[in-house]
Amino acid sequence: MKKIILYVGYVSVAVVFAISIVLLFYSRNKNESGKAKRTIGASYMTMNNPYFEVINEEIKAVVENKGDVLETRDSAMDAEVQSEQVEGFIDEKVDCILINAVDWKAIGSSLKKAKKAGIPVIAVDTLVYDQSLVDGIVVSDNYEAGAQCAKDLMKRKKKGKILFLVQSENKSAIDRIKGFKETLEKAGWNYENIGDIECKGQLEVSQPLVENVLTKTKDIDVVVALNDPSAMGAMAALDAEHMLSDVLVYGADGSPEAKTMIYKNRMMATAAQSPRITGKKTVEMLYKILAGKPVESQYIVPVRLITRDNVEDYSLSGWQ
Repeated sequence: MKKIILYVGYVSVAVVFAISIVLLFYSRNKNESGKAKRTIGASYMTMNNPYFEVINEEIKAVVENKGDVLETRDSAMDAEVQSEQVEGFIDEKVDCILINAVDWKAIGSSLKKAKKAGIPVIAVDTLVYDQSLVDGIVVSDNYEAGAQCAKDLMKRKKKGKILFLVQSENKSAIDRIKGFKETLEKAGWNYENIGDIECKGQLEVSQPLVENVLTKTKDIDVVVALNDPSAMGAMAALDAEHMLSDVLVYGADGSPEAKTMIYKNRMMATAAQSPRITGKKTVEMLYKILAGKPVESQYIVPVRLITRDNVEDYSLSGWQ
């Protein structure tokens, strides 16, 4: 009888252990709805810009709250690396890919593979050249961002010599600079283009490039940068030459650092995007697509110009 009781005890322990393992496996592989956990792959052009960190935080909070998984990749401004990341997501059979393209044309071949594999794709913060390859787009009104900066400049000066900091592989950057130039040209505002300097939107790249320009000429009235980090690099170079107080610097993003510089009268303006809205709208679109619900093909996030005239209306320590 003791042997029987002991045997039954062992069997009971084994059964409980087996059930525990099954339940643990089930809980680890199921989301809040009791369905298999879904994996979302996100590839950003860089995580060296806090703007993208905020977008990712907004998406991650919702994804994890639903019991799913967000895998985030930093392509470090390398289009080939980003293509490898996307193809890695395809091999992994993720449920959706979020792409913030380094090069809006080069990413096309990898997105074709995702489409062939039946994996939905959302373009985040910047367009891709072939929009038929994505299932949704969440992007700021980048042309308007450039236009708003140009309109502000025309209020402050009647003519000027302008240095542009650009990123020609990125559609958001292309549209901002295009919006700026075309607004001036349509208004007949007279300006001289000192140069279009490729800077990858990075502070550490733009600063030495502007320093190099300043060794050749200091006859610059305005710097128009594709984003705030590159504007910061330009300001550092100008400041080293004691020129910052005389040159109007425009950026885009609405970063805390840019707003602080505007508040201190060291930067003219930034066309403020909202990474929080971009992240929220992206994750809303994501779960509609996963649920098979219809979504608008493109959501445009409005931009607002922050200048020395209105900067006190905004928080300097955070993003809008």
